[in-house]
Amino acid sequence: MGRKIIYAALILASLGGYVMFDGAVLLAAACFLFLLGAILLVTLRIQKAGCWMEAVREKDTAVQGERAEASFRFINRSAFPVARALVQFRFSDNRVPSDAESRKTEIQAKSRSELQISCKVSSEHSGVRTVRVEKIQLYDFLQIFSCRISPPQPVEVYILPPLHQVEVAVKEQWADGGSEETDDTRKGDDPSVISQIREYQPGDSMRGIHWKLSARMGQWMVREYGRTVSRPKVLLRLDDRPNGTADPAQLDGFYAAAASLMYTFCRAKIPCETVWTEGNGERSFPVSSEEELYETLRQLVKSQGAEKRRVDSVPGRNFRSRYADNGENGKPSSGGDGETPGIRWEQRKELRLDIERRLWEGKRCVTEVPPADADDGKWEMLKIEL
Repeated sequence: MGRKIIYAALILASLGGYVMFDGAVLLAAACFLFLLGAILLVTLRIQKAGCWMEAVREKDTAVQGERAEASFRFINRSAFPVARALVQFRFSDNRVPSDAESRKTEIQAKSRSELQISCKVSSEHSGVRTVRVEKIQLYDFLQIFSCRISPPQPVEVYILPPLHQVEVAVKEQWADGGSEETDDTRKGDDPSVISQIREYQPGDSMRGIHWKLSARMGQWMVREYGRTVSRPKVLLRLDDRPNGTADPAQLDGFYAAAASLMYTFCRAKIPCETVWTEGNGERSFPVSSEEELYETLRQLVKSQGAEKRRVDSVPGRNFRSRYADNGENGKPSSGGDGETPGIRWEQRKELRLDIERRLWEGKRCVTEVPPADADDGKWEMLKIEL
């Protein structure tokens, strides 16, 4: 604004001097100032047409306590360099939407070039940090005139809780009702499970002969069947988080406990469905791979906020719809999960994690998960039996 006032004052002074003193030099000075302003406006218009800013979403996830940043790219496709551009950012936290912070930064860009802009965000607590570009002010070479260009889409940075693997002990139920530890090599009579293929011995049943392999080998080869085991599937229900009442450390501990439990079940290849209440309904997410695990964690840390959101039914699924009733014989339904030979997904375990990080099975407290800042020794000592 100050330079505009000086520029206007020079023009008025030149014109006033020309009128009062009839000086050709003052008239030439006024004309030069007018022409200079026109050139600056034209070049600024060209710069505005060739400059824009876009969001970069290459890495929008970070672990709590690690470096987290949001990136934007300023692109100048015009033939003129950008002498000065003022960018105003606004940072907000989904936990405390009212506690927003604004920052300004000045940039310069060469002609036909791109400039990467990184904004560091706080990763002290898990949650979602949103970075918005509120204003992009473009200035001419002398910084007399300015114009605005359209801001890009906001960038959301997900701060996820750290993952700790917990020891989990699973009792395998065999078809005869016995209970033993995992042993996929145990012999049995389930045709869907092949324990080994060996040479024919007197007394073997002809039903077990592998005809194609026998033809290739030139001797009788017999399939030796295994036994079907029954493994559990888990419904992990997360208690309602009291919006605005739980302190950050308590929520961080709750997130770390939920994340570590899901991570443990995923690594142990135990099907897990995670459910929590959001808005006026429930959201349910399957966790059977690392991709599903991180997507569930992103949705979990995003679900916190002062305002209740409506339930988005697109990614969420019902526990019974994903793990349908296997029937009396315990065999998985056609086309459903668990089409693994030798495994029946018939043990259902419903666990509940409360805000105090206690894991419940019905009215029995299974264990208490350590806080988020606990050392690795406490996590290694933790054991869950299913």
